[in-house]
Amino acid sequence: MKPAAVAVDVDGTITDMNKRLDCKATEALYKVHKGGVPIILTTGNVLPIAYGLSRFIGLDGTVVAENGGVVCHDEQFKIIGDPTIPKKAYEHLNQMLDLERLFTDNWRVSEVALRTSCDVKWVREQLKDFPVKVQTTGFAVHIMQMEHSKMNGLKKVAEMMGIDIKKIAAIGDSDNDVPMLRGCYRSFAVSNASKAAKEAATEVTDGDHGDGVIQALQRLRLL
Repeated sequence: MKPAAVAVDVDGTITDMNKRLDCKATEALYKVHKGGVPIILTTGNVLPIAYGLSRFIGLDGTVVAENGGVVCHDEQFKIIGDPTIPKKAYEHLNQMLDLERLFTDNWRVSEVALRTSCDVKWVREQLKDFPVKVQTTGFAVHIMQMEHSKMNGLKKVAEMMGIDIKKIAAIGDSDNDVPMLRGCYRSFAVSNASKAAKEAATEVTDGDHGDGVIQALQRLRLL
C-alpha cells in the first residue's frame, strides 16, 4: 500500500549524531513530497526550528514538534495537553538542583528539555510522584506529560490533514520514536537506532541515518 504520508524523525535519522543534515536524504524527502506524498517531520525539537527546517527542505511545514506536544499544519498549530504539568515538575527539581535546560527551551511550550549531562536516574526518582515521564533521546532529556508521544501528535496532524492515520508510514531511530514506529502500519528503524526503536519498527534498514531514510523510502516504492 502506498502511504498517505510519511512521518520522519529528525535528529539521528536525517542527521548524524552531530546534528548535521544528510543532504541526500533531504533531497529524497523533497522528491517524495513533490511527488504527492506529504512528509511530516516528527521531532523532539521546538516548532520554530522544525517548521523552518521543513520549509527550507522544500516541504510544506507540517510538523509534529516537542515529541507530540505541538503540531502544525497549513500554518495552524495546536498545543496538546496541559503544558503546566512538566513545568511544575521541573520547578520541583530546580528547588534541589540547578539543572541546565536546552537553549531551545526559550521556545519550548509543552515540555521541558534538559541537557544530557544530568543524572537521568536521579531525575526520574525525584519525579516519581508527578504525572510525567522522563525520556532520553541521545540529544536531550525530556520531561513530558504521561500521554505525550509522537504518535498522539501524529494522530492530531492526520486529523488536521484529513488523512487516515492507518495509512501513514514512519521512520525513526530513538526511544521517543517507539510509539510512532509501533503505531504506524509500516515503520522503519535506521540501522543506528536504539534497541527499543528496532524492536518497535516493522523493518530495520541496512543503512544508518540518511542512508537508512533513503532505503526506507525505496522500500515504500516512493523513490
